[in-house]
Amino acid sequence: MSTKHDIWLHGIGTAVPERSYTQGFALEFMSGLSTYGDTERRFLNRIYRNTGITKRHSVIEDYGKPVDEYEFFARNASLHPEPSVRARNDLFVRHADSLSVAAVEALRSDTPFDPAAVSHLITVSCTGFSAPGFDFTLVNRIGLPTTVHRFHLGFMGCFAGFTAMKLAHTICRADPDAVVLIADVELCTLHFQFKPEPETMVANSLFADGAAAALVSSRVPERGGYRLAGFFSRIIMDSEQAMSWTLGDTAFDMTLSAYVPRLLQSDIGDIVRHAVDSVGIAADDIRLWAIHPGGRAILDRIGEALGLDGDDLADSAATLAGYGNMSSATIFFVLDRMRRNPQSGPVFAAAFGPGLTVESAALELVHGTA
Repeated sequence: MSTKHDIWLHGIGTAVPERSYTQGFALEFMSGLSTYGDTERRFLNRIYRNTGITKRHSVIEDYGKPVDEYEFFARNASLHPEPSVRARNDLFVRHADSLSVAAVEALRSDTPFDPAAVSHLITVSCTGFSAPGFDFTLVNRIGLPTTVHRFHLGFMGCFAGFTAMKLAHTICRADPDAVVLIADVELCTLHFQFKPEPETMVANSLFADGAAAALVSSRVPERGGYRLAGFFSRIIMDSEQAMSWTLGDTAFDMTLSAYVPRLLQSDIGDIVRHAVDSVGIAADDIRLWAIHPGGRAILDRIGEALGLDGDDLADSAATLAGYGNMSSATIFFVLDRMRRNPQSGPVFAAAFGPGLTVESAALELVHGTA
């Protein structure tokens, strides 16, 4: 039951790079690198065929071109030397500007709003940096007020979309007249590396590029939306080595342990109970599940732990299949797909990131009449 004090996520806009490739193409591309021997190629074949991914998008335009036409990668069979951190970040700056604008324009098409009414702007990314950043670009190109309050959430990983929603919720509770725009851009493929290490190869098989935008305020949306009931955070103890994201010599380095799905499986039931109890919702009342599709194994393990079937995680699985893991932007793609289905009611949403940290939310999907 909504009240006048409720905070709402009104709408969501998404954008992806024009360039896309199938998972089959990705496997062929990686298997063809001279860096890998027969052992690595067998490993690649096994993991790529079991990701649950059909297609991914990337800002890197070399894929599918002859080697002598590469612009990002080295023009040889090993792709060495690999692009520098600077080269990767330069590409981030260029594409983060255009994709963030595209995501906000998609949001405006779905949920019309006056840019001049936006009081706060929250930007999110863990895959690149610049100052001024794409927040500055949005002010200029979308027409946000030059007095807008800007916040950037950087280098937090896949759960940062929830951190953005929590911050927006806090702002709107403190100022009922606030209108908060969230813009999230993750260009994960910029940090693909070709080291013959299992964790690097697994990360390469999962991650992709995408952007999302969302609008949050205390105004009841005529077209429906998500009521942000509450948020819950949990650090899984003794798991800090399971997932990390650090600055390396040539790119950002991802540590992604094969134990992550099992760690999540053991804790997710207790996390769900605490998250929904904190806002007065019974776990049995949850009708919709928006789980960050970090990988097929994560969805399988969480589904098993919670007793969910394939339909319960259909929106997460479809997002994984069509887009891959776009880090923090991914949850907005899941929520966007979910709200287009006829079902409504209580939602449990969660994402996972370095720490190992689980960020979750209790939401309510309400369909509008407009």
